[in-house]
Amino acid sequence: MEQPGSPFFNFFRRLFNPLKAPEAPTVTSTPSPLPDKPTTGRFATTMAKDNATMMQQLQAAQNYSGIIELAASRYQFSPSVLCGLGSRESHWGLALKPVGPGGRGDFARRQPRGSRTTAEPPDGPGYGRGLMQIDYDWHEFARTGAWYEPKENILYACQVLDQARTFLTKKGLPQELLLRGILAAYNGGATATWNAYSAGLDIDANTTGRDYSKDVLNRSGWFQLHGWR
Repeated sequence: MEQPGSPFFNFFRRLFNPLKAPEAPTVTSTPSPLPDKPTTGRFATTMAKDNATMMQQLQAAQNYSGIIELAASRYQFSPSVLCGLGSRESHWGLALKPVGPGGRGDFARRQPRGSRTTAEPPDGPGYGRGLMQIDYDWHEFARTGAWYEPKENILYACQVLDQARTFLTKKGLPQELLLRGILAAYNGGATATWNAYSAGLDIDANTTGRDYSKDVLNRSGWFQLHGWR
């Protein structure tokens, strides 16, 4: 993955990119308060309800339904949003090697960034770790934490989203763009997301494919067709 602001990123992407990589958060921390809970709602989808690829992901996501509901409640996100995020990141583990929560993605070699100084991760290839593809270079959790545990991985991802929400709220991102901004920040970095908005660009301008938040919410809408709120 490239630095924020570059038009090109790898398929699996860096998560939250502050100037200093955050320490692995504890899963018992209190999420940021939300004034209007802008991270809930109904989302349109362009996908057919019987989309075969998505049906496979739905089955995979259902293995973690209790964790998804717990994380969504704790961090005040719609469960369907987390479903869409996991779908985009790893197809709920189906796109990883090996398949499942202990799998990895983003195998394209890249120069050391963040806290990495070695040519490749010394514990094996793949910068994206687990269901939510926590990035090895930028997150201590992906290097030393239990990233392969579904609960730990999903809760950590929610804390990254929460950090982005706090940053963008303080910056003054309009409420109607906040959810999209949070998701774009998960992929391309909160600063890059704010810079895109400040420059009058689409909120996804610095994300993979320039469509990250739109695609996640499109997937979220599909999960809502199958009962996820």
